Amino acid sequence: MPAADQPRPLDAHRAALEDPPIEYRPELRWWLAEGLHTDRTLRFEIDAAHRLGFGGMEFLAMDEQAIDHSRYGWGSEEWVHDSQLVVEETTARGMSVSFTSGTNWSNANLPTIDPDHPAAARELNVVVEEVRAGAGRTGALRRIDLDAQREESLLPGHRVPPKTQEFFAVVAAPLVADGVLDADGVLDLTPLVADGALDWEPADDREWRLFTFWSHGTGQTASPSASVNYTVNYLERAGVDAVIDYWGSTVLTPELRELIARNPRAQMYMDSLELNTWGEGGLFWGASVAREFRERRGYDITPWLPFLTRSVLLMASATTYRYQPTDAQRATVEKVRHDYVETLTDLYIENMLRPFAAFLHENGILLRSEISYGLPFELTRPGPEVDGIETESLEFGSQIDAYRLLAGPAHLFGKQYSSETGATTRNHMLDHRFYDQIIATQLAAGITKTVLHGWASTAGAEGATEWPGHEGMWPGFSERFDLRQPASEFYPQWNRAVGRYQYLLRQGRPRIDVGILRTDHFVDNMSGMSFLDEAGKRIPDEVAYGRHWMRNRENHWWQDLGMQDAGWSYEFLDGSLLLRDDVVLREGLVQPDGPGYQALIVYQEALSADVAQHLLDWARQGLRVLIVNGARELKLLLRGEHVVNERAASRTPGLDHRDDELAATMAELRGLPTVAEVDDPAQTVAALRGLGVEGRAEFVAENRNVLGYLREDGELLHVYLYHFLYETGEDTVVEVALPGLGTPYRVDPWSGDLAEHRGVRADGDRTVLTVALAPGETALLTVDRSQAPVASAVAAREVVREVGGWSIAVESWDAGENELIVEDRGLGYETREVRPTTAVTALPVTGSDLLPWSDLPGVGPEVSGVAEYRASFALDAPAAPGERLLLDLGSTAGGLGSVGLNGGEAVGFDTSRPVVDITAAARAGVNTVVVRVASSLNNRLIARGYYDDIPDMGLFLLGRQEAHVTVVRPHGLLGPVSVVREG
Repeated sequence: MPAADQPRPLDAHRAALEDPPIEYRPELRWWLAEGLHTDRTLRFEIDAAHRLGFGGMEFLAMDEQAIDHSRYGWGSEEWVHDSQLVVEETTARGMSVSFTSGTNWSNANLPTIDPDHPAAARELNVVVEEVRAGAGRTGALRRIDLDAQREESLLPGHRVPPKTQEFFAVVAAPLVADGVLDADGVLDLTPLVADGALDWEPADDREWRLFTFWSHGTGQTASPSASVNYTVNYLERAGVDAVIDYWGSTVLTPELRELIARNPRAQMYMDSLELNTWGEGGLFWGASVAREFRERRGYDITPWLPFLTRSVLLMASATTYRYQPTDAQRATVEKVRHDYVETLTDLYIENMLRPFAAFLHENGILLRSEISYGLPFELTRPGPEVDGIETESLEFGSQIDAYRLLAGPAHLFGKQYSSETGATTRNHMLDHRFYDQIIATQLAAGITKTVLHGWASTAGAEGATEWPGHEGMWPGFSERFDLRQPASEFYPQWNRAVGRYQYLLRQGRPRIDVGILRTDHFVDNMSGMSFLDEAGKRIPDEVAYGRHWMRNRENHWWQDLGMQDAGWSYEFLDGSLLLRDDVVLREGLVQPDGPGYQALIVYQEALSADVAQHLLDWARQGLRVLIVNGARELKLLLRGEHVVNERAASRTPGLDHRDDELAATMAELRGLPTVAEVDDPAQTVAALRGLGVEGRAEFVAENRNVLGYLREDGELLHVYLYHFLYETGEDTVVEVALPGLGTPYRVDPWSGDLAEHRGVRADGDRTVLTVALAPGETALLTVDRSQAPVASAVAAREVVREVGGWSIAVESWDAGENELIVEDRGLGYETREVRPTTAVTALPVTGSDLLPWSDLPGVGPEVSGVAEYRASFALDAPAAPGERLLLDLGSTAGGLGSVGLNGGEAVGFDTSRPVVDITAAARAGVNTVVVRVASSLNNRLIARGYYDDIPDMGLFLLGRQEAHVTVVRPHGLLGPVSVVREG
C-alpha cells in the first residue's frame, strides 16, 4: 500500500471526474436537411452542441421537402461543401465526427452504379410452376417480370427495376402438402436447359413444383441524393471496392483528408443493415455465392434452394420460409439453412467489413458499426472486424438481455461498445427520465458510449419548416436532443454527469463472470417495437419499457434470472470466436485481460464440433463449463415465438455430417471434473457454485431489483449499480461483495466529488458494500484496494427542514416568429432556410403549492417550458465534520433541471432521485434555494394540434395507419422538498 504522503491510485482520476474530457461525453446523430443548411446554420449548430457539452457529431443526409435534391442532395457540391465544413468545425472544437457510408443511414450506397452493376446489391429470385405427369412443360423458362408492381419498402428511397436477369438454376420438387415439399425427391434439372428452354415431365403422378431461379439486382435506392444512389452488394468484393473507389476518388478530397488527419476520433459509421430484396425468392445473392457455398460447406446449394426461398417482414428476424420439408427431413433442411446464412456471414466479414476497415484505417478513420442485425448474418462473429460495436435502444427496446447480445464480442476483443440511444416512436412526448433510464440500462451491460438519436437544426427549408423546427428524422420517430428542447438549458450538467459514468466505466478491464455460447443469424431486432397486447391494442412505448419485458421478469434470451438476481454478470458470444488465436485461456479464465469469464455455458441444441473440441481441450486445462438443457429463448416477439433447446449440443448446426463426432466429444466433456450438466436452467447458479464460480460483484442476498457492472483498474474496482424497476419497484438495499479489501468511495456524477462510502465491512478477503437505491437510481463507486477498509455503518438520515413557501414562475414555450436565413456562395443562386424561434412567456403563479403545471392557477394543461421555484429555509448550523446536507426534491415528474443555493453555481440532479449535496453551499441561518425544472414539449404540441396528422410509427411498421396518441403529462417540481442531514 502507498505511504500516506504518496499518491493513491484514485488520484489519477480526480481531474477527469471533475471535468470529464470531451471524448467521454455523449455524442449526437445529426440529421442534416441534405446540403441545404447555410454555413451560418452549420456553425451555429456545431457551436451549440459543443457549448451544451456534447462530445461529437455523426452527420447524415435526410430528405427535406420543397428543395431541389439535385442541388442539395447527397453527393452534390452543396453536400460536399457542407460535409467539409462539418468536419472542420467539429475538429476545431475537439469533437469527434462520423460519416455514414452513404446517404441517410440504412446501408452503403453509391451514385456511381446502377441495379445491373456488378457492385450493386443482388438477389436470387424465383418463378414457380405447377407440373404434373401427362402435361409436363415445354419451351422457354418463365422469367421474372422485373417491372411488376410490388409493395415498396418502408426505407427512404424507391426501387428502380434492373434491366437484366441471369439464369441460375431450375429444380423440381414433389409437393407433399400445401407448402410442404419432399426434400428427398428434389431434382436438379439445370443440365437439361438448352437455349433458355426446358422440356420436362414428371415420371410419377405426384403434383410437382418447378422452381426457376434468376439472379438480378435488387434495385434498392437510398435518398436523398443529387442523382440516384443504389445499395451495394455486401457479399461480393465488387461492392466494397466500389465504395472504396468512390470515397477515395471523390469524397476524401485533399482538403478533407487534411482535416481528418487532425481529428483522432474521425469515424465511419455503418448503421442498420436495412437491405431488402424485392422478389419471391427473398435470397441475398452474388456472383460468387454458390461457388463459395460449395467450397466452404462441401456440397451444392442448388437442390436446396426451394427450402431457402422466403418472405420477410422488414427484418430478417421475421423470416418466413415459403416451403417446408416433411417432419422427417426437417433436421437436414435446418442444417442447410444454417449453412447458407453462415456463408453469407463469412462473405459479409471477408468482402465488406475487413477490406472497408483496412481502407478507412489507411485514411485515419475508425469503423464503428451496428454489425449483422437486420440481415441473416450471425450476430457476434463480425465483432473483431470493426473498431467499435454499436447497438441501439429502438429495435431492442432497451432490454438488458439485448445489450448483452453484443457485449460479448465488445468485451472479448476490447472494442468500444456504444449505443444509438433515444429513438422511440414518441417524438417530444416523454419526460427526460425515460431517456435517463435507457442510458442507465446500457451502462449495466458495459455500453460506455452514448450516441443520442438525435439532433436536428431547427432551421429548415422555407415553406416546409414549422415550430418547433426542422425535424430531420421525421416527426413521428425518435427524439430531439437539441435547442428546441426546454431541457437544453440543463444539457451541460447532464452531459458532464453521463461523461463521468462513461469515463470511469471505460477504465481498466471488464469483469464478466460467465460467457454464454449463443449462435443467432436471425436475432429479433424488432423485439423493441412489439407494442401490441393480446387484443391488438397499442401499448405506449413508455409502458412497455417501464413495466413489461425485463421489468416484468421476462428476459428474452437467457430467461432464467438466477444469475442476474445473484449479482453475477454474463453475456453472449458465438462459440467460433473462441477459436481465434487472439482469444486465450489462462489460469482458468477466458480472455483474462478482457472479460475474464470464469465459466462458459452451453445451452443451444446446435454446437460446432470444432467448438466442442476446443471446449474439451480448455476444460482439460481448467475451464469450467456448464451444460444446460431445456433452456427457452426468444425467436420472434411479434408473433410470440420461442424456441426450447431440449438437449444442449445434440447436433452440429450445419450439414457437415459430424453429429457423431460431436456426440463423442460431448460425452468426453461431460466426464471431466470441471464440467457440470443440469436439466433445468433454474439450477444454473447452484451448478456454477458447485464448480467453484463466485460472482466478482455478487449480492450477499438475492436482489431482484438491481443490475451491476464491474471494471478492474489495477488496485481499483469501479462498480456501477442500477435499480432498474423505475416504474414498479420500491426502495431497495443491496449488499455487494467485491474481491479484495479496500476503501470504497462514492462518486457524485453531478459534481464529480468523491466521498468515502458509509456502509462497508470486510468479509474474509472480500469487501462488502451496503448501498441503498431508490427505483431508477444509479450508484457509481470505486474501491481503492491500496487502502485498508474501515468498517462503517450505513449513514443515518434525518429530515431537518421541510421547505415550503415557494415562489413559482413558469416560462411557457410556444411558436415565435420565423427568422429567414439567406446565403449566396456565388454559385448563381441563393439558399434560403427559415429558423422558427421560440416565444417564451413568463406566467407568474399565485400560491406556493407544488402541483403539476396542468393544475397550477394561471398555467394549465397546454404549457411546456421551464419553471423556476424560489424558497428559503433556515439552518441552525452547517454540516458538522463527517456529515452531509442534502436537498431532496422529492419528484420533478421526470424533468431535468438544476438547483442553486445561496447564489452558487447551479447543480444538476438524477431525474429518478433528485437529491443534491448542498454541504459546501449551505450555511447557518437563512438559505435561499432556486430550483429550475424543464418539461418536454408534449403538452404544448398537443394544444397546437401537432400530433393530429402524424402517424403512429409503432403501428405504421406493422401495416396499420393510425394517428399518434398522447396525453397531457404532469410537469414541474412536485416535492415534497426537504433538507436532510446524513451522518
